Amino acid sequence: MRGKAIKWGVLVYLFLVAAALGACGTDKEEHREEMTEETTEEITEETTNASVDFDELREINPDIFAWLSIPGTEIDYPVLQSVQSDTFYESHNAEGKEDDTGAIYIELANLTSMCDFNTVLHGRAGEDGDGLFADLYRFADPDFFEDHEYAYLYLDGNVLTYEIFAAYERENTSLIRTYDFTYLSGCQQFLDDLYGTRDMSMNLREGWEGVGVYNYVITLTTQREENAEKQFVVLAVLVQDEAGTINRVVTE
Repeated sequence: MRGKAIKWGVLVYLFLVAAALGACGTDKEEHREEMTEETTEEITEETTNASVDFDELREINPDIFAWLSIPGTEIDYPVLQSVQSDTFYESHNAEGKEDDTGAIYIELANLTSMCDFNTVLHGRAGEDGDGLFADLYRFADPDFFEDHEYAYLYLDGNVLTYEIFAAYERENTSLIRTYDFTYLSGCQQFLDDLYGTRDMSMNLREGWEGVGVYNYVITLTTQREENAEKQFVVLAVLVQDEAGTINRVVTE
């Protein structure tokens, strides 16, 4: 974590990640991509020496459950889930105060344990490109996409490393309501639609053309207010689970 200063003052400091999260379920089969030794060392160097003080964060707002950081961008923010409504953090900041900037958040249909097949993270791009997720649009550039591979999600007691494998514009519909990610069929339909996209502007990382229903995906989504019919999404797949606790029961 780069320890970026934000107005409500979150203390970010160094310590080794040691605590383990409770298991999320029992998967009947391992379907995770094996990483090369070189890639593993590269990720470990960036992540194992840093973490977030979640006790401090929860004192600011108990809805904070994670911290998202994407190197090479300004995206370095807490992630929240409201018990009040799925849209609460569209108009409230990470302190829970009314603010048009909003916050980064997931809906109630997703688990804060990050054990879902697809966890959808929402954030605003802002009218002038100054929103929390404005930098997602940088992944529309093939060169930027190629050079920026990883996103890190810090949980209390764990660090998850995701490899960004796709970025494209899609119809502005709710992914959570369009696909039932609790069933294999819903997960597969999402993947079929993803890989069936015929858009020359879509960026897809070589080697990740076969993400499957047993992977763990995050979808970062935003939209520009002048083009409300479209949303821009950046997809990343889990490649390293430091505490080894990300797992789930899959319903046929």
